[in-house]
Amino acid sequence: MKKNIIYLCASFLFLLTGSCTDGFEELNTDPKNPTETSVYTLFNGIIKESLPLGYNEIAAIHNEQYCFQSQQLGNVTPARPLSSGANDIWNIYYGPLKNIHLLKKMLDETQSLKTDKAHACLNILWAYKTLRTVDYVGNMPFSNAGKADLGAEYYKVEYDDQEQIYKECLTMLNDAVKALMNTSDTDQLTFGNNDTFLKGDFELWIKFANSIILRYALQVQHTNSDFYVPLLTEAINRPLIEGDESIGLWPGNMGNWSVDSRSASFRENNNSCMGTAMWNQMSKNDNVDGSGIIDPRCYVFFETNIDGEWKAYPQNPDASTPVQDRGAYLTASYPEGRGEGATEQEWNNKGAGCRYSPVNFYLVSDREFIPQMFITVAEVHFLKAELYNRGIGVSQNNSLAKEEYENGIKASLDFWYNQVVEPCERWKINKPSLSQTQIDDYLEFAAYSSDESTALNQIYKQIWIDSFMQPWVGFNLYRRTKLTPRDESGNYNDGDYNFYNVIYPESEKLYNSDNFQNATQGNNSSNKKLFWHK
Repeated sequence: MKKNIIYLCASFLFLLTGSCTDGFEELNTDPKNPTETSVYTLFNGIIKESLPLGYNEIAAIHNEQYCFQSQQLGNVTPARPLSSGANDIWNIYYGPLKNIHLLKKMLDETQSLKTDKAHACLNILWAYKTLRTVDYVGNMPFSNAGKADLGAEYYKVEYDDQEQIYKECLTMLNDAVKALMNTSDTDQLTFGNNDTFLKGDFELWIKFANSIILRYALQVQHTNSDFYVPLLTEAINRPLIEGDESIGLWPGNMGNWSVDSRSASFRENNNSCMGTAMWNQMSKNDNVDGSGIIDPRCYVFFETNIDGEWKAYPQNPDASTPVQDRGAYLTASYPEGRGEGATEQEWNNKGAGCRYSPVNFYLVSDREFIPQMFITVAEVHFLKAELYNRGIGVSQNNSLAKEEYENGIKASLDFWYNQVVEPCERWKINKPSLSQTQIDDYLEFAAYSSDESTALNQIYKQIWIDSFMQPWVGFNLYRRTKLTPRDESGNYNDGDYNFYNVIYPESEKLYNSDNFQNATQGNNSSNKKLFWHK
């Protein structure tokens, strides 16, 4: 039976959705002793509802705002209102929240097995999603959200302070790690293979949580070192993701789920293309034949224009730069451009207006294999390199910083080539391969500097490049450091375009007006810095 989601302000009065609870109604007959199957079904539904990115989230926020500010792509012309992305973010976070609280209750009432570790996995999932969301908007309903079934006082709930949310989520992650690492606690309920995210692998859940602590505690440590630095010290001394353990949603592990939102988003914004900021880091010169390309990831992220040339759109265009005719994806009648209907044989059909190097067709259009990433092994190496470079939570150590930096580059190249490109069956034409010579040449080109300040900028550059398909990582890095690679040849700067946060959806103004007013003071704008912004 399908049930409709009914939103009522931030607490969201809604019933269990069909996608989350198929078969759950008849299973949930004994709330004091729920069956393992019903717990599995609900947990898997929460994964599928809360983790995939929304179409408008990618198009209106990532492509058109975050990549514009971080300069990971050439400047793009907004095609969708910011409010559409705000709605996606709000609905994806608050939609499954009722089910998260329900599952917590069911686990509390389970009598046959201990549920400490199942609780820990759920809390890691919840904390990660909350940290992602609070980084979008700042203050938000949290502690009392999603509890409308408990009474009318939860229909309209207050906004929690963003810094307090950070502290609670990082504490939640740290406590979850400790629960999962408790080897004396046996007879535990496990989600097993019904966990389509991490397959019930408690060790991987530990590594995921520690890696997320590393990212977010480092992001905000300058605001309260006494609270956040000890968390960094604990995390770096515990297991972190390594090898081929980069964390994301891999469609092959998710049943019939596919990454539908990505290709649709890039079709919507047909002007997404390589900009000069990224090109200047990936090529030693501007030769359109690509003879200057030194970073092998360039062949993964981008491709040539309609004329077979490697050409970057000016990050700071002048009056003579064409505003339109940058894209390669379907914006009008097929086949003038490429959409989901395009075949591998038609991949060169970019349309006469494709003057600049677009985002690679396969990276955009593959829905069945290429993952939606959350955190890579490479990023973890780079974060460790930053800690050792700056001496935060660990003793300052240039040798270890250099080692982690180089390991990060190798991990990034390995991920994009050996874990994404090579096994992608759809990637048939112009499929790049990686040689040891390319790796060695790039490591020499990007050699770690003996100057600590220069080396720190190199670390930031590598996080910025590796996070190409996670624009929130690159944008957050820019927001906290202002040291990501930038093309400063024009007038583009913060004074010209103050985008710091995502606005709240209009539904909050309508249905949670008093709390919305208290949170915004009548200024629901995108120019408010979060508590950790530089």
